[in-house]
Amino acid sequence: MSKYFTESEMACKCCGQVPPQGVDPHLYELLDDIRERVGQPLTLSCVCRCPAHNAEVGGVPNSQHVTGQAADILVPEGMTVEELACIAEEMGADGVGRYFSDGFVHVDVRSGRCADTYRWTVE
Repeated sequence: MSKYFTESEMACKCCGQVPPQGVDPHLYELLDDIRERVGQPLTLSCVCRCPAHNAEVGGVPNSQHVTGQAADILVPEGMTVEELACIAEEMGADGVGRYFSDGFVHVDVRSGRCADTYRWTVE
């Protein structure tokens, strides 16, 4: 489990469920490490998505959100998307997406947190 985040924060926003296998423990560890490095609470806008919710929001069919391996973190006050993304990379996120206009960073542990990184940017 997590030092800072509850299972209810991880659940799908439409149905309140997590994947049958649960949230990947590596994701909990990553989020805790990012939270400690940032030094202030973090708001998770999206973690797990059921397949129906994923389709509704336009997520890719093999989304890491559906498998409980991804989270979208809203950028805390006083930070930038780039700063938060760099911290996620330092902490060993496998996938890091920068969403500048929406003010969040996607992080995932698709490879078990091996820092074999996938990066993308959405302006």
